[in-house]
Amino acid sequence: MGRLLASLILIGACQVVALFDTAVAQSGAAARRLGTNLESVTDYSPQVPFTDLFLSSREWFTQCQVGVDPGCSNSNSWDTGEAAALDLDASGWVRSLPASSDGPIYTSVATFWDLPSDFPSGRYVVLYDGQGTIEYGLGATRITELSSPGRDVVQVNISGGGILLRITATDTLSDGDYIRSIRFVAEGDETRLLTNRFSRIFIDRLQPYTALRFMDWMRTNDSVVSSWSGRSQATDVRYSTSKGVPVEVMVDLANTTEKAPWFTIPHQATDEYVQQFAIVVRDNLLPSLPIYVEYSNEIWNSAFSQGDWVEDRGVAEWPGSLESRFTKRINWHGKRTAEVCEIWKSVFAASSERVICVLASQAANSWTAQEGLSCPLWNETPCVSHGINAIAVAPYFGGYLGEPGNASQVSGWSSSSAGMTKLFTELQSGGKLAGGPTGGAVAQSFEWMEANKSIADLFNVALLSYEGGQHLVGVGGAENNSTLTTMFTAANRDARMGSIYTSYLQGWEARGGGLFMHFNDIGTYSRYGSWGALENVEQTSSPKYDALWTYSLGTTPPGSLTPTPGPTATPSPRSKRRVRVRKEGRGTVVSSPSGIQCGGRCTADFRTGRTVRLFARPARGYRFAGWSGVCSLSDSSCSLVLSSSQLVRATFTRVRKTAGGS
Repeated sequence: MGRLLASLILIGACQVVALFDTAVAQSGAAARRLGTNLESVTDYSPQVPFTDLFLSSREWFTQCQVGVDPGCSNSNSWDTGEAAALDLDASGWVRSLPASSDGPIYTSVATFWDLPSDFPSGRYVVLYDGQGTIEYGLGATRITELSSPGRDVVQVNISGGGILLRITATDTLSDGDYIRSIRFVAEGDETRLLTNRFSRIFIDRLQPYTALRFMDWMRTNDSVVSSWSGRSQATDVRYSTSKGVPVEVMVDLANTTEKAPWFTIPHQATDEYVQQFAIVVRDNLLPSLPIYVEYSNEIWNSAFSQGDWVEDRGVAEWPGSLESRFTKRINWHGKRTAEVCEIWKSVFAASSERVICVLASQAANSWTAQEGLSCPLWNETPCVSHGINAIAVAPYFGGYLGEPGNASQVSGWSSSSAGMTKLFTELQSGGKLAGGPTGGAVAQSFEWMEANKSIADLFNVALLSYEGGQHLVGVGGAENNSTLTTMFTAANRDARMGSIYTSYLQGWEARGGGLFMHFNDIGTYSRYGSWGALENVEQTSSPKYDALWTYSLGTTPPGSLTPTPGPTATPSPRSKRRVRVRKEGRGTVVSSPSGIQCGGRCTADFRTGRTVRLFARPARGYRFAGWSGVCSLSDSSCSLVLSSSQLVRATFTRVRKTAGGS
């Protein structure tokens, strides 16, 4: 405690962190109580955030034809493993392909989307520049009669096993006009490419959140990025690589949604990287939005390479110290957090109060927060005096239930009809698991919150959550227990999980917690966890999502399937809602999922809570004038969340020829 008290004396003398409450109030962050982490951008993610699906495509892989290309066989035709030999331009587009007579085995290059089974089937448009040949496979088929050079119309049936796009020829005239700028978009969203890179339905699902943590979008864990020149850029072929999503794109999402960004700076980032990143944010982010800045992610956690990397730096920094390697890790983490913070605040200068510098620590070990804030090994101790505004923890609940020593007992509960009740009793009040924490899982989380709030108060900083929520997942081999996984998945879909979330979030706030960042927004449930508040972007309701929405906004979300008090309850998931389209002028209106093909079938029933997208297609000589009724947009598509039956009008008007026109 002697080192800690000395640090606190310095804090009082500097009087830096006492400004935090004022800064938060000025930035509007005080009203931000709930945010979310975003799922990684991958070809298989059910989040599907971009209007242009190509931005989340799989990285190029090389292919060959069996019986045609020398060295090609059934074992390597799908992927010859020669991606490193591709001739790529600065953005990552393929400039040329080898012939069969050349050295490499491959003669074509492909990308792939391993999309979830509930991904909407239907027509999509592939736009591209350049000369060459694109082929489609698995669940994608080119509609030849509707396609033309530079624009393919593709029928997607996701049950075919995903989407394959293959380039078999490019730059056919050898004049540098290779295939590039490929865009893959739902037919009804083609015009949206010009105005918004984010899908409308993805934006809709972010409504309950006031802040977005970009840790997985930045691929912060085990990050390969260090220099500013080596970062991802907005002009890149795709944003699903190990470099992560470009800062310009993350800022665009924050501006589009008016939600505060939370950035996690790569652990190897140079000072130049940190400074230039901050400049981009300063010059492009809406001035009304605060910015949360965190150095890397979970430095205390040896499961990620950044923890060992930081520890090595700490050992090298203080070779004469008798402290443990882990203590040096935590001290160096505090030091680098302070340095990153000072760079950001220097860049923002007069508006530096917008930058909320966060030191993240281990919820179950509040010492990591105390040591990181004081960092007594550094000659510029305490670290907190360099502008750190908050500590952040991840107070998950229920993690111990999936540990190897408990997995057998917990999975055994499923043998009786009361098994799920035992699980929820253990979460809420404990006593069901031998050796479990007193009071159960949520009570254990509350203890962590209280311990960390004491540290935050001691250093006069805020307590935030960088991640949180349920943590029902098998670990250490228990993830292979299929019975356990089935039980945990069912628990996440159970209405009782929503009730626990409500009391859990209220408990966080009652204990002085500030902004709470749920983990995460949308994700497929599997043996590796049931993290998503929603399981796919088409989903509009779940026990967790509904509880988060109500906690944040104070209302019941549209499409909620959670019963409400009183004589009237929300219809069951199996009930239907009717969509009726009235059409004026010549054109058609179709829906995804299928059902409406107007003017033939202008009425269809869909499951309550489902999002239905309508697409307007004008006839030749007509243009789409706009929607009316429930939809009031001029875009050619409209999304409806079916909490009730809906009537939509679509108007098509004749295109008038101008004098001298053709």
